[in-house]
Formats: sequence, structure tokens, C-alpha cells
Amino acid sequence: MTKTAYYKAFIAQTPEDILQSILKKDDDILIGISLNNGTYLEGVILDISIENTHQKTVCMLSQNEHVSFFNLHNITIVSIKQPQKMVVELSKGAISRPITANQELSILQLKRWLSNKKGLYGDQIKTLKVNHVSLNTLNNRLNIQDTFTALKTALDQVTKDDLGQEAWQEIETITLQQSDTISIKIEAKTLIISIAINKALPKTLANILEDRLLQIL
Repeated sequence: MTKTAYYKAFIAQTPEDILQSILKKDDDILIGISLNNGTYLEGVILDISIENTHQKTVCMLSQNEHVSFFNLHNITIVSIKQPQKMVVELSKGAISRPITANQELSILQLKRWLSNKKGLYGDQIKTLKVNHVSLNTLNNRLNIQDTFTALKTALDQVTKDDLGQEAWQEIETITLQQSDTISIKIEAKTLIISIAINKALPKTLANILEDRLLQIL
């Protein structure tokens, strides 16, 4: 994914779906809305009230602090003024994180990071490996880094007692590989994590990994 090509991942969605996604964001997203009577509004969404399938009211705050209320079904066009903040939602997870100007992680930096962090997973761990995953996109490289970070959080919980530490000592290699679904297995002292590296990672990935580890160790 390059900074100029991420638009190609966007998927057509209904105005309601877009507005609901915007409402779930922690940050305010500046948008423009055109209504079927020709009115144009610009600002941020404050609330969507659903009384029934025909009456869904949108509350919107303009940049000059005017508050407007209108029926969601009267919307004809929704324009996202800050698409880089909405790439995850607009691509439905094909892009895994908002795009920022200072987000950089080269292939060499990732390999160095994996080498330097290896010891955090245990003195017995010989290597952190990445198989069948393209490193050519920044999105994938950042997701690899985030997945190993989530694994470390999960391990801290799994190995907080002697029994967990003893079970983990049997693992010598951690391998991350591409898959459409999340799975974890152990083969010949290797922990294999399969996950969709090219998609948005689950927000509760650390908890998911912890649960899977407890099932197999």
C-alpha cells in the first residue's frame, strides 16, 4: 500500500453505514452532507437517533457551531473530508490502520525489531519468523509488529505462574504466517500463529491470542 493508492481499497457503502462508522470513531471526522432538498451541510456527526425504520434523525455540528437535525433518509451524498482517518472503515478492513505522515517501518527496520525483541519472549526462543507474508507493504509490516506485540501481552498473562512458564519453555521458535482466519498450533517446538496480516487486526487480538495459548499449552 502506498500513500497515493489506498483509495483503490475503498468499497461503496450506504450513507447510513458510513455515518454509523463515523459515529463510532473516537476522533471527530469532518464530513459534508447533501440533502434531497438541495441543502448542503458540513461538520461532524454528534448523534443518530433511530425511532423506527422510517425515522432516523441525524444531529450534526457545523464548524461555526450551528447544530442541525435532519432525517437520515433525506441524505443523497456523504463526502468524507478526511479520508485518511477513515481508511479502515472505508475499505472495510482491507487497510488496517489510519494513514499518518510519520508512520514508517522499512523491511530492514522490521527485521531488526524482530531480532531485538526476541529475548522478550523467553531465553529459550531462538528466532521470530515470518512465513508466506509479503513485506513489501507498510500495512503488512506494521501488522506484523503489532501481532508480535499482542503476543507478548498475551504471554505475560499465560506465563504469570510457574505452570505457565514451564509450558512455555517447550517453545523454541515463533512463526507468523498469513491466513484468512486466526489459528495457533504447536509443531516440533514451534508456535505457529496464522492470521490475516493484510487486513485490519482485531482490537482484542491480545485477548484472542491468550485464549488460544491457554488451549494448546
